[in-house]
Amino acid sequence: MERKRYTLDDYNKKESFKDATKFFIIYEGEDKEPKYFGTFNNLFFEPKKASILHVFEKDTNVVGSQPKKLIERAKSFIENPPKDLPVTPTAEDKFRFVLDVDQHPKEEYPELKEYCESLIDADLFISNYCFEIWLLFHLDEHENIVCKTSKESKTELGLKHTELKIKNYPKGYLTPEYIFKAIERAEKADLNPKDYFPVEKSTKVYLLMKELLKHSILSHKIIDAKIIE
Repeated sequence: MERKRYTLDDYNKKESFKDATKFFIIYEGEDKEPKYFGTFNNLFFEPKKASILHVFEKDTNVVGSQPKKLIERAKSFIENPPKDLPVTPTAEDKFRFVLDVDQHPKEEYPELKEYCESLIDADLFISNYCFEIWLLFHLDEHENIVCKTSKESKTELGLKHTELKIKNYPKGYLTPEYIFKAIERAEKADLNPKDYFPVEKSTKVYLLMKELLKHSILSHKIIDAKIIE
Protein backbone atom coordinates (compact mmCIF):
# COMPACT_ATOMS: atom_id res chain seq x y z
CA MET A 1 0.00 0.00 0.00
CA GLU A 2 1.35 3.41 -0.95
CA ARG A 3 1.35 5.68 2.10
CA LYS A 4 1.82 9.39 2.12
CA ARG A 5 4.35 10.52 4.72
CA TYR A 6 3.41 13.57 6.74
CA THR A 7 5.86 15.91 8.37
CA LEU A 8 5.51 17.65 11.71
CA ASP A 9 4.45 20.78 9.84
CA ASP A 10 1.36 18.97 8.59
CA TYR A 11 0.20 18.62 12.19
CA ASN A 12 0.98 22.21 13.12
CA LYS A 13 -1.19 23.95 10.53
CA LYS A 14 -4.44 25.24 11.98
CA GLU A 15 -6.28 24.68 8.75
CA SER A 16 -5.47 20.97 8.93
CA PHE A 17 -7.44 20.67 12.15
CA LYS A 18 -10.36 22.96 11.45
CA ASP A 19 -12.82 20.26 10.44
CA ALA A 20 -10.80 17.21 11.47
CA THR A 21 -11.98 14.67 14.03
CA LYS A 22 -9.67 15.24 16.98
CA PHE A 23 -8.69 12.57 19.50
CA PHE A 24 -7.00 13.96 22.61
CA ILE A 25 -5.33 11.02 24.34
CA ILE A 26 -4.38 11.26 28.02
CA TYR A 27 -1.78 8.64 28.88
CA GLU A 28 -0.55 7.09 32.08
CA GLY A 29 2.83 6.53 30.44
CA GLU A 30 4.70 8.95 28.20
CA ASP A 31 6.95 6.57 26.29
CA LYS A 32 5.50 3.51 24.56
CA GLU A 33 1.90 4.67 24.28
CA PRO A 34 2.54 8.09 22.67
CA LYS A 35 5.07 6.54 20.29
CA TYR A 36 2.56 3.90 19.25
CA PHE A 37 -0.40 6.21 18.74
CA GLY A 38 1.77 8.99 17.31
CA THR A 39 3.15 6.64 14.68
CA PHE A 40 -0.36 5.40 13.90
CA ASN A 41 -1.37 9.03 13.46
CA ASN A 42 1.48 9.67 11.03
CA LEU A 43 0.90 6.51 8.99
CA PHE A 44 -2.86 6.21 8.77
CA PHE A 45 -4.54 9.56 9.40
CA GLU A 46 -5.00 12.33 6.88
CA PRO A 47 -4.50 15.54 8.92
CA LYS A 48 -7.51 17.33 7.48
CA LYS A 49 -9.78 14.41 8.35
CA ALA A 50 -8.55 13.12 11.71
CA SER A 51 -5.72 13.58 14.15
CA ILE A 52 -4.39 12.27 17.45
CA LEU A 53 -3.06 14.85 19.89
CA HIS A 54 -1.25 13.87 23.08
CA VAL A 55 -1.93 15.28 26.54
CA PHE A 56 1.27 15.11 28.59
CA GLU A 57 2.30 16.12 32.09
CA LYS A 58 4.24 19.05 30.64
CA ASP A 59 1.07 20.39 29.00
CA THR A 60 -0.61 20.98 32.35
CA ASN A 61 2.06 20.60 35.06
CA VAL A 62 -0.18 17.98 36.67
CA VAL A 63 2.31 15.28 37.62
CA GLY A 64 1.35 11.69 38.35
CA SER A 65 -0.12 8.62 36.71
CA GLN A 66 -2.88 7.82 39.18
CA PRO A 67 -6.44 7.88 37.80
CA LYS A 68 -7.20 11.00 39.89
CA LYS A 69 -4.19 12.77 38.40
CA LEU A 70 -5.37 11.95 34.88
CA ILE A 71 -8.71 13.58 35.72
CA GLU A 72 -6.89 16.67 36.98
CA ARG A 73 -4.73 16.73 33.86
CA ALA A 74 -7.71 16.53 31.53
CA LYS A 75 -9.56 19.28 33.40
CA SER A 76 -6.51 21.55 33.34
CA PHE A 77 -5.94 20.83 29.64
CA ILE A 78 -9.52 21.77 28.76
CA GLU A 79 -9.68 24.84 30.98
CA ASN A 80 -6.14 26.15 30.29
CA PRO A 81 -4.86 24.56 27.06
CA PRO A 82 -1.21 25.11 26.04
CA LYS A 83 -0.86 28.24 23.92
CA ASP A 84 1.13 26.46 21.20
CA LEU A 85 -1.62 23.97 20.32
CA PRO A 86 -2.81 24.11 16.68
CA VAL A 87 -6.40 23.92 17.89
CA THR A 88 -8.10 24.82 21.15
CA PRO A 89 -9.59 21.80 22.93
CA THR A 90 -13.08 21.94 24.38
CA ALA A 91 -15.17 19.55 26.44
CA GLU A 92 -16.94 18.60 23.18
CA ASP A 93 -13.81 17.02 21.67
CA LYS A 94 -13.00 13.33 21.88
CA PHE A 95 -10.99 12.54 25.02
CA ARG A 96 -9.55 9.06 25.35
CA PHE A 97 -7.73 7.79 28.44
CA VAL A 98 -5.16 4.98 28.06
CA LEU A 99 -3.72 3.45 31.21
CA ASP A 100 -2.59 0.31 33.03
CA VAL A 101 -3.47 -1.44 36.30
CA ASP A 102 0.01 -2.50 37.37
CA GLN A 103 0.51 0.37 39.84
CA HIS A 104 -2.90 1.43 41.08
CA PRO A 105 -5.64 -0.32 43.11
CA LYS A 106 -8.75 -1.25 41.16
CA GLU A 107 -10.93 0.90 43.42
CA GLU A 108 -9.31 4.08 42.03
CA TYR A 109 -10.74 3.59 38.53
CA PRO A 110 -14.50 4.17 38.96
CA GLU A 111 -13.99 7.90 39.54
CA LEU A 112 -12.13 8.17 36.23
CA LYS A 113 -14.86 6.20 34.49
CA GLU A 114 -17.48 8.55 35.97
CA TYR A 115 -15.48 11.55 34.79
CA CYS A 116 -15.43 10.14 31.25
CA GLU A 117 -19.19 9.75 31.40
CA SER A 118 -19.54 13.37 32.52
CA LEU A 119 -17.88 14.62 29.33
CA ILE A 120 -19.67 14.81 26.01
CA ASP A 121 -17.33 12.36 24.26
CA ALA A 122 -14.81 10.53 26.43
CA ASP A 123 -13.85 6.95 27.19
CA LEU A 124 -11.42 4.86 29.18
CA PHE A 125 -9.23 2.03 27.82
CA ILE A 126 -7.33 -0.07 30.35
CA SER A 127 -4.68 -2.75 29.83
CA ASN A 128 -4.21 -5.43 32.46
CA TYR A 129 -1.41 -5.69 33.40
CA CYS A 130 0.16 -3.01 31.22
CA PHE A 131 0.29 -1.62 27.68
CA GLU A 132 2.66 -4.45 26.72
CA ILE A 133 -0.32 -6.83 26.81
CA TRP A 134 -1.80 -4.93 23.85
CA LEU A 135 1.56 -5.06 22.08
CA LEU A 136 1.90 -8.80 22.73
CA PHE A 137 -1.38 -9.40 20.91
CA HIS A 138 0.30 -8.07 17.77
CA LEU A 139 2.82 -10.90 17.97
CA ASP A 140 1.11 -13.98 19.39
CA GLU A 141 -2.12 -15.72 20.33
CA HIS A 142 -3.65 -15.11 23.75
CA GLU A 143 -3.17 -18.72 24.84
CA ASN A 144 0.57 -18.49 24.13
CA ILE A 145 1.12 -15.46 26.36
CA VAL A 146 2.40 -16.68 29.74
CA CYS A 147 3.26 -13.50 31.71
CA LYS A 148 1.63 -13.01 35.12
CA THR A 149 2.90 -9.53 36.02
CA SER A 150 3.70 -6.23 34.35
CA LYS A 151 7.43 -6.94 34.60
CA GLU A 152 7.02 -10.37 33.03
CA SER A 153 4.92 -8.81 30.25
CA LYS A 154 7.78 -6.50 29.28
CA THR A 155 10.27 -9.39 29.32
CA GLU A 156 8.00 -11.62 27.23
CA LEU A 157 7.42 -8.85 24.70
CA GLY A 158 11.15 -8.32 24.35
CA LEU A 159 11.74 -12.02 23.72
CA LYS A 160 8.96 -12.34 21.14
CA HIS A 161 10.07 -9.12 19.44
CA THR A 162 13.58 -10.57 19.07
CA GLU A 163 12.36 -13.99 17.95
CA LEU A 164 10.23 -12.46 15.19
CA LYS A 165 13.11 -10.18 14.13
CA ILE A 166 10.94 -7.08 14.05
CA LYS A 167 13.16 -4.22 12.96
CA ASN A 168 11.80 -1.45 15.16
CA TYR A 169 9.12 -0.35 17.56
CA PRO A 170 6.50 0.93 17.09
CA LYS A 171 6.58 1.12 13.30
CA GLY A 172 7.22 -2.59 12.96
CA TYR A 173 4.00 -3.31 14.84
CA LEU A 174 1.87 -0.90 12.84
CA THR A 175 1.10 -2.83 9.70
CA PRO A 176 -2.55 -3.52 8.82
CA GLU A 177 -1.92 -7.23 9.30
CA TYR A 178 -0.48 -6.83 12.80
CA ILE A 179 -3.10 -4.30 13.89
CA PHE A 180 -6.10 -6.33 12.72
CA LYS A 181 -4.66 -9.52 14.20
CA ALA A 182 -4.08 -7.78 17.54
CA ILE A 183 -7.70 -6.58 17.58
CA GLU A 184 -8.97 -10.07 16.79
CA ARG A 185 -6.87 -11.63 19.57
CA ALA A 186 -7.73 -8.96 22.14
CA GLU A 187 -11.43 -9.28 21.37
CA LYS A 188 -11.19 -13.03 21.90
CA ALA A 189 -9.37 -12.50 25.21
CA ASP A 190 -11.96 -10.01 26.45
CA LEU A 191 -14.06 -12.34 28.58
CA ASN A 192 -16.01 -9.43 30.07
CA PRO A 193 -16.85 -7.21 27.08
CA LYS A 194 -19.54 -5.25 28.96
CA ASP A 195 -17.16 -4.27 31.77
CA TYR A 196 -14.77 -1.37 31.23
CA PHE A 197 -12.21 -3.08 33.48
CA PRO A 198 -10.34 -5.90 31.72
CA VAL A 199 -9.67 -9.34 33.11
CA GLU A 200 -6.04 -10.30 33.65
CA LYS A 201 -3.87 -10.68 30.58
CA SER A 202 -6.28 -8.68 28.45
CA THR A 203 -6.83 -5.12 27.27
CA LYS A 204 -9.58 -2.76 26.19
CA VAL A 205 -7.24 -0.85 23.86
CA TYR A 206 -8.58 -2.86 20.93
CA LEU A 207 -11.84 -0.91 21.25
CA LEU A 208 -9.98 2.37 20.84
CA MET A 209 -8.10 0.99 17.85
CA LYS A 210 -11.35 -0.08 16.17
CA GLU A 211 -12.63 3.46 16.62
CA LEU A 212 -9.44 5.04 15.26
CA LEU A 213 -9.41 2.72 12.27
CA LYS A 214 -12.85 3.95 11.21
CA HIS A 215 -11.34 7.42 10.75
CA SER A 216 -8.17 6.19 9.05
CA ILE A 217 -7.13 5.60 5.46
CA LEU A 218 -7.71 1.90 6.17
CA SER A 219 -11.40 2.37 6.89
CA HIS A 220 -12.49 1.06 3.50
CA LYS A 221 -10.76 -2.24 4.29
CA ILE A 222 -12.42 -2.89 7.61
CA ILE A 223 -15.32 -5.18 8.37
CA ASP A 224 -15.26 -6.45 11.97
CA ALA A 225 -11.58 -5.53 12.17
CA LYS A 226 -10.57 -7.91 9.37
CA ILE A 227 -8.75 -7.15 6.15
CA ILE A 228 -10.90 -7.25 3.05
CA GLU A 229 -8.87 -8.26 0.04
